[in-house]
Amino acid sequence: MQPLIVAAGRFTAEHAQRIAEGKEPRLDVFELRDALRGRLMDFADLDRSTRAEIPLMRRMVGDSAALAWLAVRERNGADVFLTTGEDIGIPLAMLLKAAKPAGHAMIAHTLHPAKKRVFYTRLKAWKQTERILCYATSEEQLMTGPLGIPAAQVRRIAYHADERFFAPRPEVPIEPDLLCGAGQLLRDYHTLIRATEGLGVRVRIAAGSPWIASELKADRALPEYVDWRKYDRFALRELYARSAIAVVPLFENDYQTGISTILEMMAMGKALIVSKTRGQTDTIVDGENGLYVPPGDAAALRAAIERLRQDPAEAARLGRNARRYVEERAGLDLFTRELVRATTEAHAARFGG
Repeated sequence: MQPLIVAAGRFTAEHAQRIAEGKEPRLDVFELRDALRGRLMDFADLDRSTRAEIPLMRRMVGDSAALAWLAVRERNGADVFLTTGEDIGIPLAMLLKAAKPAGHAMIAHTLHPAKKRVFYTRLKAWKQTERILCYATSEEQLMTGPLGIPAAQVRRIAYHADERFFAPRPEVPIEPDLLCGAGQLLRDYHTLIRATEGLGVRVRIAAGSPWIASELKADRALPEYVDWRKYDRFALRELYARSAIAVVPLFENDYQTGISTILEMMAMGKALIVSKTRGQTDTIVDGENGLYVPPGDAAALRAAIERLRQDPAEAARLGRNARRYVEERAGLDLFTRELVRATTEAHAARFGG
């Protein structure tokens, strides 16, 4: 088996050095590359490519589809692909229809949008994707139901946090009046601000994402007790460690938005409050390893915050259970093993053995 991992992003030697120095969490693509003894291809390969068609393809269909094209054209003997998202996985599956046979395992973040569904309902992209991995029950049900993907090819797994980097820091004093929120996509930070008015707390909002280049900025004046800025991963870990309560406030949506932030906070052993959206399932068990509140409900969020502030023992219990969940079900090491298994099965399904 000769695997090729095709991933959106640019994963550099400098990034690997920061991980080695303990300044960044481990990256799944590096862990997978090493575990599979395979090759990694990313957007930097597009930058370096001398193929005449690549600049036009990047303009016409975007970097992800262009990378899928490059991966198929420069596979160099690879006989199984692992794609880290459907933005690459769908075009790669279409290209494999006319290419030398290869196995294909794909992570699917969400196939709900109509522009993605058509590739499965009409073009049967699943025939060139022997294993499709998803993170939420809603996605699994969509795939095996309306999209018509055979259940044997679909597997729901837990997303991950690096359980070594994000871990409880008993040497860091917890500040009882400090609350933190983090992340960028579909975050409803103004509901968090409304919920904390007059509570006598400090709110630190780490509004950023390592996967989104643009910066999320406040669109109105902030109260004095709120600090809103972007943190690097090392500083974010320190913020988590100092915070008494962690909050992930979300707008309603069908996607498992916020899961990476949620799992980082859980791995740190934090008492966590999350908006219960349609897509945010399978991780928080309300009252066991965190608390759910309805999206956009400032009163419910305020009540949850007050509940945890008034009962530190309960907050500590939720934090311990959250950490245990990551250790048992959502750590990076387990995630890596699951994807190695899926890639191996995709190869076997295509070639036998």
